[in-house]
Amino acid sequence: MKKATNYYLSSKKNKKNPKSISLRLLNTGLFLMVAAGFFMYLIGISDLTAKGFILQDLRSQAVEIEESYKLQEQQVNSLQSFYVLNEKAKDLDMVKVDNIEYIKVGGQAVAKK
Repeated sequence: MKKATNYYLSSKKNKKNPKSISLRLLNTGLFLMVAAGFFMYLIGISDLTAKGFILQDLRSQAVEIEESYKLQEQQVNSLQSFYVLNEKAKDLDMVKVDNIEYIKVGGQAVAKK
């Protein structure tokens, strides 16, 4: 009985079975597809990480620009304030206009000093 079993197994090994070749190709193909998918996943994660760092830099720049804008707006407001303009007018020896007369010409108003 042992000889018959050994003969059967040895004859099975010697024959090239087309099923085993197709299964081997299928397994290799599946492995390559999984490996390619994993590689594409790593590339995608790397790309998203790089974009995240860029976005973080842009957000910090936006905060810096907003702070700079607020500071410059504050400076403009202080330079346009009534007190500053009055001091500049005094430094330029400007006088205050008291009496303004308006002349009406054909429905239009014209100022006269």
